[in-house]
Amino acid sequence: MEVLQGERGLDLVLLDIAMPGRDGLDVLQNLRKRWPKLPVLMLSTYSEKQYAVRCIQLGAAGCLNKSADPDDMVAAVRKVAAGGVYVSALTAEAMAAALGGKLARSDPGVGGLDALSHREHQVFRLLILGQSVSEIGASLHLVPNTVSTYRARILEKTGVKNDVELALYAERQMRAAPLR
Repeated sequence: MEVLQGERGLDLVLLDIAMPGRDGLDVLQNLRKRWPKLPVLMLSTYSEKQYAVRCIQLGAAGCLNKSADPDDMVAAVRKVAAGGVYVSALTAEAMAAALGGKLARSDPGVGGLDALSHREHQVFRLLILGQSVSEIGASLHLVPNTVSTYRARILEKTGVKNDVELALYAERQMRAAPLR
């Protein structure tokens, strides 16, 4: 599968964020490195507002919820395949909120979810699902000490003290401004 772009290659890749055994955001980063011009449209069962900003920051040409209107899906595929970027109203709103948060943030020590690195965000998602440090380590192919370090950074950046507070923080964020 060496030739993914070009006349006989792919016009675009539809990529799910949550895949069995793989993180779609990691796959996106690998595609961007290997085939930087290949357009990628991310699909998810999660709200667009939850991951759209992160997907676009990592190089996706758009992000859609799997339950999006069929006409919106067709429009997104056509636009991305033609070399454009598809941004729905929900995604634009999430991007504006993320940009506004970055501009308004005055304390560099506490940045919330936007301050999390990609790996920290992966660990964050698994922590709020109730996975243990060992389970997360096995899932992400990391030693538990490394996961613990990421966990400590996440707690510091979100300003919470433990995993229960982290789960409550995540729920509040989803209600106020869905996770990015």
